[in-house]
Amino acid sequence: MKRSRIVSVRAIEAYSDRMTSAIKVYVETESGKTGSSLICSGLSTGKYEKPFLYDADSRFSGKGCRKAVDLINAEIGKHLIGLDAGSQHLCDEVLLSFGKERVGANTTAAISTAILFAGAESLGIPVYKHIGGVRASTLPVPSALAASGSARYGNSVQCGYKPSYYFVSYGYETYSEASKALWETFMAWNDLMKEKLKIKMQPIAGMAIPKGKLPDDFALWELLADAINISGNKGKVGLSVDVAAACFYNHEKKVYEGLFSEGSRTREEQIDLIVSMTKDYPFLIVEDPLMEDDFEGFSEITARTDIQITADDLTASDKKRVETAISEKAGNAIKVVTSQIGTVSEIIDLALFAKERGFGIVTSGERGEGLASCDYAVGLNAGTAGENGMCYSGNRLLQIESELGRRARFFGQYGIKGKRFQLSD
Repeated sequence: MKRSRIVSVRAIEAYSDRMTSAIKVYVETESGKTGSSLICSGLSTGKYEKPFLYDADSRFSGKGCRKAVDLINAEIGKHLIGLDAGSQHLCDEVLLSFGKERVGANTTAAISTAILFAGAESLGIPVYKHIGGVRASTLPVPSALAASGSARYGNSVQCGYKPSYYFVSYGYETYSEASKALWETFMAWNDLMKEKLKIKMQPIAGMAIPKGKLPDDFALWELLADAINISGNKGKVGLSVDVAAACFYNHEKKVYEGLFSEGSRTREEQIDLIVSMTKDYPFLIVEDPLMEDDFEGFSEITARTDIQITADDLTASDKKRVETAISEKAGNAIKVVTSQIGTVSEIIDLALFAKERGFGIVTSGERGEGLASCDYAVGLNAGTAGENGMCYSGNRLLQIESELGRRARFFGQYGIKGKRFQLSD
């Protein structure tokens, strides 16, 4: 009996933790071990991401997943029965034969991820070891969401609550020490928000800043820096921002509107502002500072700064776009997300491709991957992990650190790309 042989694949339409429609897939193996996954869209999505399959009706604002679920239960699942869940690439080849254009990247990603978990369970090993083998022993730099909000300064378009700001804890010897410092900084931030802005924060979700509380994000940057200083972690905890600049770009006027402040900003002004903010404030990571077609602008920002410039919307987990970013030095790190590309095998291959060429890897659990993103981070040797550092994700990474015992390593400052962190390049 092949204990990891797939005997059942089934799917349901479910809710994501952000109350959007999602696909949940359950895969069972002959040993009785199971794996499940939930895949949904992000709050902000780039135009180059692989398309999802949605229902053409009014349910869930036109983003229902019944059609995808029916495809899995009636057609795709049958072709996976009898395959070895421990052979991820073989299973993913079968999935890819259906064509992501026809069945949707959300469909293939949900099945592929569930197979990954079922395979790990059947083999009796954690997911990070299933992905990375004996090399999976390094913990990423943790971060925690501090503030977000899209429409504070006159922009009427909701951009997935972007820009979103994070504390990043890097100047420590171990992951557990970095995690503790992250908590200390977050608590100082919580007290500062109550005192200065009369806002009560949500411990997991950070703070969506209402309109009128601050004159602009420059004031917000000052407060975030104050929290780091008050916590006693200056020089060891810094800031990260996911700008999602494409959301704020007016293609007709060719300006950024309502981003960081009221009014508009030209491309050149946006580049200059990003460069200056990395010098004047403790920013260590800037993600998507420009719209998703501006490779040249990304390259200029990367050359003029000494920190990590992460490409997400720019590259969208697409190998050809990643190749372009690498060749043009447009950024120095990419975000890898299974739902953007379609299968676990493709994400593993893409991560290896980028790392071999000097780019950093960033994982994220915001599209339904949840705690699995912690295992991805360790398995792929990702230097940084978006939103993974406190609460549930922090607990998972602390658990992995404990499981690894004396083998556990922590990236620290070398997990962050950029000249400021010399050995990371």
